[in-house]
Amino acid sequence: MRAADLRLAELVAFGEGQIDLQGRRLVLHDLNALALMRKDLAEAEGPDQARRLLTRFGYFWGQADAAAMRRLFQWDNTLELLRAGARLHTLQGAAKTVIRDLDWQEASGQFTMEVLWHNSAEAEKHQIALGASKTPVCWILTGYASGYASYCLDKDIYFIEHKCVAQGDRVCAATGHDRASWGDQLKPHLSYFSFEEIRGKVTRLTQELRKRTAELNRNRHELDQLRPLATPPVAEAHSAAFRKVLDMAARLARFDTSVLITGETGTGKEVLARYIHNLSARAQGPFVGLNCGALPETLLESELFGHKAGAFTGAAHDRTGLFEQANHGTIFLDEIGDITPAMQLKLLRALQEREILRVGESRPRKIDVRVLAATNRNLEEAVAEGRFREDLLYRLRVVSLPIPPLRERREDILSLARLFLQRVGAKLKLSHLRLDATCLDFLTNYRWPGNVRELENAIEHAAVFATHGVIQPEHLPPHIVQAVPRTQLPGIGTTQTLAKMEQAQIQAVLAQVNGNRAEAARRLGISPATLWRKLKALPQPAP
Repeated sequence: MRAADLRLAELVAFGEGQIDLQGRRLVLHDLNALALMRKDLAEAEGPDQARRLLTRFGYFWGQADAAAMRRLFQWDNTLELLRAGARLHTLQGAAKTVIRDLDWQEASGQFTMEVLWHNSAEAEKHQIALGASKTPVCWILTGYASGYASYCLDKDIYFIEHKCVAQGDRVCAATGHDRASWGDQLKPHLSYFSFEEIRGKVTRLTQELRKRTAELNRNRHELDQLRPLATPPVAEAHSAAFRKVLDMAARLARFDTSVLITGETGTGKEVLARYIHNLSARAQGPFVGLNCGALPETLLESELFGHKAGAFTGAAHDRTGLFEQANHGTIFLDEIGDITPAMQLKLLRALQEREILRVGESRPRKIDVRVLAATNRNLEEAVAEGRFREDLLYRLRVVSLPIPPLRERREDILSLARLFLQRVGAKLKLSHLRLDATCLDFLTNYRWPGNVRELENAIEHAAVFATHGVIQPEHLPPHIVQAVPRTQLPGIGTTQTLAKMEQAQIQAVLAQVNGNRAEAARRLGISPATLWRKLKALPQPAP
């Protein structure tokens, strides 16, 4: 799970008189009321005590959110769990939180994190209630960041705000360190972080929430559903591999070049072909598609080129073939690797001469079409074995566009699932259909041998069985849930230390990217400099 994958609609359910965050009851409150409370606290107890109480409030909030994130999801790594705190604070409306720097050295215990808080609600309301300040005032935000990070790392982490809109800065900013790294700089602030067993209370609360989860699921009918998200025109591409495919497709769309789209069954080859057509100068013309492997040779020839009345038994009328129907547009030939040698020769002639012969006719007809083809077979092997014409392959494959399987672009799974959720909701007339956050790990960790098509079918299967429009893990196809066991967060409850698991993760990612350190750092969510330090700390093999 990645922090960027969190969505408010999948985390929170709104009901009549109750707002639920995966078993935690929430209450909406007014920021103006919070501003007046801040003012009363400052006037009655003094600014130091007001800061202490509000920092405590934020700290407990951060610890509770961190406990929920560890309870609900399996995170890619500890840094992603830490980033989830910033993502949650943004979703909750406290401030748009941007992480500028994040580094966690587990071996030494050193922690560094710098955050920017854009549009801080706390700074805004402090100015309204108390006016401008000579010192930073985002006490709840610093308490939240400190509590969240401390719970995640099981170590005291302290955030100190050094820029604040309330004191005239353009943005609010804070830096977090472990206690040892702060040194004497922490002393003036330490009294505001005097808490009594907050982590213990949060842990007990987490255990109670686990017990209540089953009961809440059984009583899901008491909750109202969220309005569905607006249906996007296409799914967002988050993976670098698929973004590259879309970029190539967009570049190719401008030209009438023949394109061979390759990939496993169910990867979305026809969807990509339509994408190319819609971006091309032929977008106003027809898009005609045909699965060549679904028809025998005689019917395929008639389907592609058309026939004259009386050309064969049953041909009572002249028929226009798909090449003519696609005139001034695009024809998409799927499963092109399944056609017979005889059909390959006829197709080659049509592509070379840009004309076709209807079955039973001798008069050629000119055509103006762009040809896009697709296959899940290795056509080069078929050429070597004599099953596919080499000249036809070169004619079809002016440009080759391979689509990676879904298991190799895991980052796209959730955006596709959300797109299919909207489509299925419209198809089944389930206007309030939504995906519960507990499904996300199952979806992202399953390997999807059937690719995008299997994912779409899984979402429809779940929608059919979902109770009251909320898709829970038990509504997904059983083989998906059974294939992804719910293990504990890495490093917790296992005999392997977190340091060893981190080393194994780094080495595994480096192997996946063939030693490319820049790409490995991006996938691990750390800077190249941090990766270099971690690699330097790894035990060296004996000579």
